[in-house]
Amino acid sequence: MSPARACLCLLFGLPAAGKSRLAEQLRGHAHSRGWRTLTVTYDLLIPERDWREAEWKQHRKTVLACLERFLQHSLSEQTHTLPETHTLCEQADAGVWMRFEQLLRDQSVFLSHTHSQPLVLLLDDNFYYQSMRQQIQQLARRTGVGFCQVFLQCSLGVCVQRNRLRVRPLPDAVLLQMSERLEPPDSRDKHSLTLVAVNITHTQLQQLMDLCASALENPLRVRDEQQQEADRQICASSVLHQADQTCRRVVSQTIKTARERQASPAELQLLSAELNRLKCVFLQELRRAVLQSPHTHTPAHVQAQFEHRIHRCLNTGRTDPGPAMRTVLVSEARGALSRADEEHTLTNTSTS
Repeated sequence: MSPARACLCLLFGLPAAGKSRLAEQLRGHAHSRGWRTLTVTYDLLIPERDWREAEWKQHRKTVLACLERFLQHSLSEQTHTLPETHTLCEQADAGVWMRFEQLLRDQSVFLSHTHSQPLVLLLDDNFYYQSMRQQIQQLARRTGVGFCQVFLQCSLGVCVQRNRLRVRPLPDAVLLQMSERLEPPDSRDKHSLTLVAVNITHTQLQQLMDLCASALENPLRVRDEQQQEADRQICASSVLHQADQTCRRVVSQTIKTARERQASPAELQLLSAELNRLKCVFLQELRRAVLQSPHTHTPAHVQAQFEHRIHRCLNTGRTDPGPAMRTVLVSEARGALSRADEEHTLTNTSTS
């Protein structure tokens, strides 16, 4: 028996936009078509939101690993029962994998290729950065399954009101910041559908089911190594271009601050030369890192790294622009790290 078709359907939007409720509606419609479903709610797999940034990123990678292993073995010619599934994700965090395993049990989904019915995986999370959604699309391509995404559009005011009624509401400021940073999908993307969340109609649900059906019928092709390398180079060029612009702004702002603090021409010349030297070295190192993991280098992350490099260089005595300028640069670096911490706090406290 050939493996069943499968697709990843990504549901995203602001907290309290109604993603979980939509997932339940989709499950009912999918079952009426004879499809199997698996709803993967990230908040159930990563319930704590106080991780350090490195830990939080690792947990999200673990969820991706769980999904990839699940798809690989569901679409393979081997059958695995639940008691054995812990061996299928050796690199996964044990806690996340155990919760994923429990999720499979709760929804009566098994690691097996014997099912002939199509399988729709509904991924319920905020996914407010495009890079987060690209990781899911890349997963679909690696495993040769379909992909689609649904943006649940809901006004900030409605989300704030709904959120306040929750048992554990998020601060209003978190929703405000997320609404400012949320990156909506390209309206021309054939894999995407935008729904107004206030009152989803039967017609809209049918549109969504048709989108899933199209994804099931048109799985993404697995790209060969040459194409993957070309994609990495393109992505790296884009990231490095943004990084170069970010570093230029840091250099410009730091020199401007030094000038406002009455730095001498000699100090400004030395400062400019050293900052530009640091920028060149930093971008060379960043390029090597980006080729390995392009989607982990956000503008805020790059800015914090670069300014931290300035801070470290001054403290190790490589250059001495003077006590006054050292104070300015250290303050600039600390400010950047503080901004990065604020973004991390926003990310870690977000829930669906």
